[in-house]
Amino acid sequence: MIIRRLNEEGLEKFEQFVDDLRNQLPVAVPSWLLDDQESSEALGFDVDYEPRQYASRFELGTHLVEVLGDQDVQTVIGDRGFWSWIALLIFDQLCPEPANGKRKAQMPYSYVMSNKWKHRPRHAIFTTWQLVQRYGEHSRFLLSKELPVRGELIEQLMARQYFFGCEGVIQLASDLYYDEERQTFKVGAAARKSAGCVYRYVGWLQQLEVNYDLYSMSRQHLYDILPGEFERFRDT
Repeated sequence: MIIRRLNEEGLEKFEQFVDDLRNQLPVAVPSWLLDDQESSEALGFDVDYEPRQYASRFELGTHLVEVLGDQDVQTVIGDRGFWSWIALLIFDQLCPEPANGKRKAQMPYSYVMSNKWKHRPRHAIFTTWQLVQRYGEHSRFLLSKELPVRGELIEQLMARQYFFGCEGVIQLASDLYYDEERQTFKVGAAARKSAGCVYRYVGWLQQLEVNYDLYSMSRQHLYDILPGEFERFRDT
């Protein structure tokens, strides 16, 4: 299937659909918006994308990186219509319909890319692609859950968009918190109060950036100055 983009009318109708879901109205997924000439338009170049059933957001991101690999992504990186179109295409995976028929939709900006920068890191498709495109395997610990689940680690670590650009920060977090055997983050990583959890990691980074340029710090440099409370994750 050739990817298109939602225009302003398509974005508005998609967002209205999500709002209706959140208000528990019985509405069907407006898949017709994907190729309707009044709600969508061609990109100007062809990208063939055949969705799969994805076991995790990491699988989704890896597939999208493959699909977009030969394209100049700068042309679509901030394109609300492009990323929202993909979210609509696989909406049944992002927000599956349970037996009782009552989908549990997240905020509209999880599916319809917001024009507010502070909400863009919450977009299910854009953020997933962005993490895998930049960090590959090091993003797996953030994206190991099923598609409907944004996850506590992303909520905490990506709340500051600045951290996304700090390679050492993400690589060290991956080393600390990814459990190879479980194929997800380590037990206790998503806690709010326990020593060495991601919440504490973010707090340490915020203190550190007062005197350090985190963007220029390597994973090894950060590792060498880790406080003792992170030992439980560093050595497991």
